[in-house]
Amino acid sequence: MVRKVKVTLSLREDLVKRAKSRLALESRSLSDLVEEFLATYDTLELLDQLCESLGLEKRFYTSYEVKAGRPMDLKAEDIVRELRDERAERISGY
Repeated sequence: MVRKVKVTLSLREDLVKRAKSRLALESRSLSDLVEEFLATYDTLELLDQLCESLGLEKRFYTSYEVKAGRPMDLKAEDIVRELRDERAERISGY
C-alpha cells in the first residue's frame, strides 16, 4: 500500500465549492482529484521528454482546438461507410 501524506493548500473558496459539488456527484473527494492531477502532471513531464527525443511537437491541445481543427464538410460515418464499401469490393473481387 502506498503511504499518504497530509498536505495543506490555499485555494479559492468558490473554486473548491464547485469542485466538491461536482466530485460529490462522482463519489470522489478533493484529495482524489488533487492526486489525479499530480499524477498527470508527473506524466506530462515524461511525455515532454519522449516528444523531445522523438522530435515531436510538445504542445497540449484542448478539446476545443481538436474539434475546431477537424474538417467541417466530412462526417465520420460517411468516411467509414466508404472505406468499408471499398474493402468489400476488393474482397469480393478475389
